[in-house]
This record gives sequence, C-alpha cells and structure tokens, in this order.
Amino acid sequence: MQGELVSLRPLALAVACGVCTPLAVVPTALAAPAGTVVISEVYGGGGNSGSVFSNDFVELFNPTDQPIDLKGWTIDQQSAAGNTGKLHSLTGTIPAGGYYLIQGAAGANPSTALPAADEEGSFNFSGTKAVATLLDASGNPVDLVGWGDAAEFEGAPAVGTSNKTSIQRTNPGADTDNNQADFVAGAPTPQGSGSTGPTQPTDPTDPTDPTEPVTPVEPGAILPISEIQGTGETTPFDGKVVTTEGIVTAVYNEGGKDGFIIQTAGTPDPAATASSALFVYLGSQGVYPTVGQAVTVTGTAGEHYGTTQLKDVTVSPAQGLDPVTPLDITVLPAEREPLEHMLLNITGQYTVTDNYQINSYGEVGLVDGTTPLRQPTDVVTPGAEATAMQAENDARRLILDDGRTRNYSRSDQQTPLPYLIQNGGTTTAPLRVGDGVDFAHPVVLDFDHDQWRLQPTQPVTGNTNTADLPITWQNSREAELSAMDSVAGDTSIAAFNVLNYFTTLGEDVPGCDSYTDSKGAPVTARNCDVRGAYSQQAFEDQQRKIVAAINRMNADVVSLSEIENTATVTGDVSRRDESLAQLVDALNAAAGEQRWAYAKSPATLPASEDAIRVAFIYNPAKVEPVGESRIFDDGAFTGTARQPLAQQFKSTQGDSTFVAVANHFKSKGSVAFDDKDTGDGQGNNANLRVSQAKALLSHLNAQSDWADQPVFILGDLNSYSQEDSVKVLEEAGFANLGEEPTYLFGGQQGSLDHALANPKAQELVADARVWNINADESIAFEYSRRNYNAVDVYDDSPFRSSDHDPIKVGLNLGGTSQPAPEPQPQPQPEQGQSGLSSLFGSSSLPSLSSLSSRGSSSS
Repeated sequence: MQGELVSLRPLALAVACGVCTPLAVVPTALAAPAGTVVISEVYGGGGNSGSVFSNDFVELFNPTDQPIDLKGWTIDQQSAAGNTGKLHSLTGTIPAGGYYLIQGAAGANPSTALPAADEEGSFNFSGTKAVATLLDASGNPVDLVGWGDAAEFEGAPAVGTSNKTSIQRTNPGADTDNNQADFVAGAPTPQGSGSTGPTQPTDPTDPTDPTEPVTPVEPGAILPISEIQGTGETTPFDGKVVTTEGIVTAVYNEGGKDGFIIQTAGTPDPAATASSALFVYLGSQGVYPTVGQAVTVTGTAGEHYGTTQLKDVTVSPAQGLDPVTPLDITVLPAEREPLEHMLLNITGQYTVTDNYQINSYGEVGLVDGTTPLRQPTDVVTPGAEATAMQAENDARRLILDDGRTRNYSRSDQQTPLPYLIQNGGTTTAPLRVGDGVDFAHPVVLDFDHDQWRLQPTQPVTGNTNTADLPITWQNSREAELSAMDSVAGDTSIAAFNVLNYFTTLGEDVPGCDSYTDSKGAPVTARNCDVRGAYSQQAFEDQQRKIVAAINRMNADVVSLSEIENTATVTGDVSRRDESLAQLVDALNAAAGEQRWAYAKSPATLPASEDAIRVAFIYNPAKVEPVGESRIFDDGAFTGTARQPLAQQFKSTQGDSTFVAVANHFKSKGSVAFDDKDTGDGQGNNANLRVSQAKALLSHLNAQSDWADQPVFILGDLNSYSQEDSVKVLEEAGFANLGEEPTYLFGGQQGSLDHALANPKAQELVADARVWNINADESIAFEYSRRNYNAVDVYDDSPFRSSDHDPIKVGLNLGGTSQPAPEPQPQPQPEQGQSGLSSLFGSSSLPSLSSLSSRGSSSS
C-alpha cells in the first residue's frame, strides 16, 4: 500500500497510496458519512498580527436537503501534533444546503469583525497549522481537516495557512477523503446560517480604489452569448442583468447541477476567441426546457467556480433559430476557455486513466491516446524530468463526468453508479483503467473544481440505458482473467498484496468502530488495531476474493504483504502465524486439495513489529523450504515498515534452490523522521526507503550460506521503478523484472510492487508478467465497499481482491516446462558502465519488452 495514513479510515483504497493518500495499510481517513455535515472552512489567524478578522472561526456546511440538529455535536480543536486544545459543544441547527458559523477566540490585534455568528466559542487555532475534528452527539468522528504539518488528516494534509488566509473547501459539498485535494488556503470567507454570501474583510490601512460606475444594459436587448462570456477570466457583465437567446444543448434537471446549457444557433466558428455557450442556473424548483428547444433567457451574469453562468433567470420560448451543429474535435486543445460549455463531437482516441471517483461522483479520468498516464518516477528520473512529465500529464488529463454533483456513496446511495452499472443493474463490462473509449454522442465542455470536464447532455446514472451513454468501450475483464495461464516456466513465484487480511475482526475488539454500508451494516474496522474487516460477513467477502485470485494465479511460491501479524494484534507471540494458517486452510478448501502450505515463523522474532507482516505460502508438490525462515530485523524498519522475511526453497523435481525475500517498505504517506516530500516526485520518506533498501542488501550479504544462491527480492517497495530505493537494488546487481504498473494513484499508473533478481536468479527466469485484476478496477468492487450503493456489485471473482496488482515470474528449475520466450540480443555495455546495464550484457534474462502484459498497460 502506498500511503500509510496517519488517520483513521479503512477504505482500503488508492488510496489507499501512491504519492500519499488512501491505501490499504491504514485505509482512508475520517471521511464525512453520507448525509451529514462537513467542515467547510477554518480560520486560525483571528486577531493575530496582520490578521483580516479579529476572531478565529469554524464554518460548517450541510450538503443535504434537510436541516440537521447539531445539539450535542462538538468541534475538537487540536494542535498540529494532535494535542487537544478546546472542545466546543454545538447547540443549534444547520439549514439544508446552508452554512453554520462558530466564532472562536479573539486575538490581541483587532481587525474586521466576523459576520453574525450562529454561536460563539473559545477555541483558538494556530494561524499556520492545526487539526479540526467534527464529532456527532454520540462522539463519533464525522469530519476532519488537518493542514500544514498536521499529524492527523484525511488522505494528505492540506496546505498551511497564514494570519491572512483560512483553510477552505474548493467545493463545500464535496469531500473526497483527501484534505490536500479538497482544501485550499485563501482569503477567509465566513458564512453563517443567515448569510447571503461570504463576508469580505476590510483593511483600514489600504484604501480601496473607487468603484467604476456600472454601464447599464439596455433592458430586453439581446446580447450574443459570446459577448456575455467574453475573453477574460470573468464575464464583462459580472453582476449585471442581461438577456440572450440560443438553443438548449444540455439539461441537468436532477442530480444537483440544477441548470441547462444554451448555445448560439447554427454552426460555431472553430477560430472564435470567446465561447458561444452558457450555463443557466435554474435551481431545484425551476421549470426546465428540453434539449433542442430555442429559448430567450434573462438573468444575472456572474462566475461560479470559474465558469460563466446566468442565475435568477426567466426563460421564454424563442422563434426562428437554427439547430446547433456540434463542433468536431479530435483532441482538445491546450487553450480550452473558448470552448467552455460548447457542444462537441469528440472523434479522437481516448483512454481511461482513472476510475476511482466513479464510486463517489461518477467521474472518469480520460487521456488522449491509447495508454493511461504513468507516474513520472516510474519512467523518468526523480527531479526535473519527473516535474516536467507531471506538468504534461496534468495538461492532458480530462474528466468525463455524469452531469450530476451528488455523491453516490454518501448523499445519493440509492442511485446506481454510472459507467460500472448500466440498465439498472448490469455489470458484465465495467469501465476499467486502460479501456479505450469512443464517444457515441456529443458532449459539452465544462470547467468545475479546477478540472476540465466533458459532460453528457443529460444526467447519466446506473439506470441509464447502455445506448444512451456518451461513450462505448469493450469488455477487457475476460481476456485478463486468463493472462496468468501462459506465463512460461516449470515453476513460478509471485508477489501479492492481500489488502489488510485480518482474521481478528473489529466486532470482537472492545472499542473498535466501523464504517457502514448504505443500510448501516458494519463493513470495515476503524479506530483500533484491526485494519481489515469489522464483521464476519465482510471478512468472508474479502477472503473469497483473495482466495479466488491466489488460486487462479497458480504460482508455486507467493510472497504476501499486508497479512495480519496476530502476535502484535493479540500480544500472544505463539499466534504469529494464525492468520496465515487460516488463509492457507481457505485456499486448500477452495482448491479441493492440499495445494498450499506456509513458511513458518522462525524461532527468533523481532521485539517490535507492525500489526501487518509479510509472509510466504508455497506449493509443496513443487518446492519445499530449506531451513527456517529468516527475519531481517533492522532499525531501518523498526516502527516504520515491515521487517523483510527471507526463505530458501528447493525444487522437489531436482536440486535447484533459490532464495526469496518478501518486503514491504515504508509508504509515501505519513512522514517518518522528518523525511518529507522534497518535490522531486518520490513523495514522503524517500531517504528512509533508500536506507531500507541498503539494510536489506546488508542482511542478504550477511547470510554466508546463501552467497552463491539465486536471490529474488519480492513485494511492495512503495517505490516506483525509477526512484532512488529501486536504483540502490539495481546498482547492487538486481534486475527489475516485468516493470508494468501494479498500482493506480491520482489517475496515474505505476509499479510499487516489484520482482528483482540477482545475476544467478536471472539465469532461471523464463517470463514475468503483472496481472491487471485490481488496480484497473473500480474500488466499488472491493469487499470494503459492498452495498455502499443501490446495486450490490460484489462477486467472488479475483477482480478488485486488493488495490495492488500481483506480479508472477516464471522460472526454469529443471522440471516440466512451458516454452520460454526466445532471449533477445542485449546491447554490450559501454565503457565504464556498471550495475544493471552491465548485468544485462551477460545475462540470459529475456528482454523486458518480450515479457508480455496487457497492451494498454505495458511499459
């Protein structure tokens, strides 16, 4: 898992991790439950030197359509280190779709007074970094935001603030479980239940320029839409009442967008510098026109999250307007403002690069071309190259939305998910990362929440007929299912992350809380040592998928990560292998034979271990352990990661032996030893992972009886392929096998999971492939999200059995073998070359380009 979060939510993502977000190790944090209140803004600079308001404040927002009684709820003010300051008890009611303002303590430097607060408290946040937690009347955490160097946060901490800025949501009603993504620092805008809009502070030391007189618009005069749009960031008619006309090209009468789009009649000018389309906000009570209808609209022009719109409108039929001709676009240009809200016919090739947000907001990440975006440090050197590639990725990324703003896993759980479900319940071909898409219908270009989006012309949900979806795609699941059957070699090894497989259940641990499905049934554990399933039902769901995946992969030695260390969880050292043994029993029961055994723990154990561990299972018909397993107990791992586990194996069909080492390095999430993200693309703890790679090599070199052994390093290194810690291993002579992506984070693929071989091991390698059954799949199919939405999409297939893809390596140990790929000629190393490049020159390892994988994901 990439991001071991310091927070509390087991949503076993994507995030769980990548460059710092939800993963499975300590799944996602304190996301606000469905249908409840969120923290929308916090200001801690009140009355400090240079402050813009005299008091601190916390602003709440109610995204639901019902008022919520806050009596007994509390706000916990914490320092950045997590120490509790003031606990404020709330008393009032927050209106539906409204705000609630709580005034905090005043500082010593009076400035602007806050608007009328709904209530007053004495909390006093830091002006630069802190943690705010909202708890309900039962004391259950509802929402949390940590900013600056906060020790607690959702996903990743938001940016720090100053005495002139607050931390505030980019969209009050949106909560993606990632403070860094949801919040920005900006000028404070406090709003309470009686507010008509945010209050702007005044600065008595800086007199404002006199306001230019407003030139009135002639009442009833028809203004072209392009003039209302203008060519700048803000409409030139901001705040003015205008009248325009056009053809309705899109209608969003349910799902939260509450408006429609009009466009100037006829064929648009592709060279125009201003858009000829406009969003018209009607609200939930409006009477909507139909697509294709000609209308005249009068309303107030303004900006909403960066796009021009009309609000407070009157709409009437218009006559004599031609239909709109969609503008043909192959690939969207870099300058997209002139196309805002225009009707587009997309003819170019696009590929799915992200499907994580389908589960919440119905969003699909797209990129032009035939391959998903890659994590820069998976393909280029950290630093300037990675920064440049990230900028290019950001420019290419595009969102295909659903024409709605509701959250399917919280506020709108009774509406089936789009793009994964069609026709009200069919899930035979869910949209996967790497799928190529063709646009079947015109779409409109939208800009919202700092992202360019393609919106369907009407809302899309899981109830939408397949033929009415804006895109089409082919089912890629079926071909992937059998991908492991053709891995060459007579014996195989693999690495598999089992997504916090805990046989200790949250329901059996006093004080352990749970995350619940749409019906209130507990699914995953939180706020305790258990990181997996809360209930027996959820555990059985999880186990069935893991068992199906491991048995279907059909490897002979499997390195496991994220399996429960029952000794740590229970305090009973004798039970260290308990969860591992139970998994083996389940695998054998499903296989109908004694197909699996496990490498037992050694007699000497580390004094301190994590609640999860690494382990080995194996096929006793093909290999057998030689001696006991060895744990590389090293200070580089203690308290920050899992100690590596090494085991020597011998083929049962000959004399061949090899050593495998299971690993799980420190994540990119929470910071250890102040090893913070330097901005080079490697995330947090890059230096620590280098230390762990060096410690691993040191312990291997110390095993004198293994000096001439083939050695395989397997598992989750939490490092992409070009990052420093992987390079340490490669420079020591280990070749990285099959470097296809195994993980998805932030809409970019990369390999956190690796199989590396020393020169002796390279001579045994026949094939290596990544099995794309997990990272390409929506999190909606994970056991931890079962019944979070109206349609139960759970099945006991291998798909989304984890958040990481497994990697399988075929070996030729001298038994019955499948044909191996022909070795490809290797270039001779140039003078002075060493490490990996020189190893390839004399190795019999097949060219990595010949080690096949799914086409769209190959490197």
